[in-house]
Amino acid sequence: MSDGTIHTLQGTSTKHKLSRSMRTKTKLQKVHHLNKREDDALNASENQPNAFTNKKNVMWVILSGAMALTFVVMLFLPDSGMGTGLIATYSAMLWCGFFGSALWRFSNKSGWSGFAFGSLFGFILQFASQLL
Repeated sequence: MSDGTIHTLQGTSTKHKLSRSMRTKTKLQKVHHLNKREDDALNASENQPNAFTNKKNVMWVILSGAMALTFVVMLFLPDSGMGTGLIATYSAMLWCGFFGSALWRFSNKSGWSGFAFGSLFGFILQFASQLL
């Protein structure tokens, strides 16, 4: 009877070892599958262009141009809220500068010089709006 009990215990321990090794193997396969999915996701994100560093993204030119146009039109409209104060000068200079920077970067030139030219243009427009 003790022999039968030993065989049963040994058989149980062998089954237990097999099932443990199969569970470990399954866990390793799941981990490998998850790692592969994460690697695929990282590779996909690396292949997508970044909108903030892409100099040829026309969206920045359009958005900054629209904002510059908004503030320049408000300079020439009476009682539009821009007034004659320093805020009007700064807003025109700022948004025209952003537009110039985006436009220069889009054409592969220095964004800083584009900002300077755009700000100068905004400053001149602000003076012109006061004269008209």
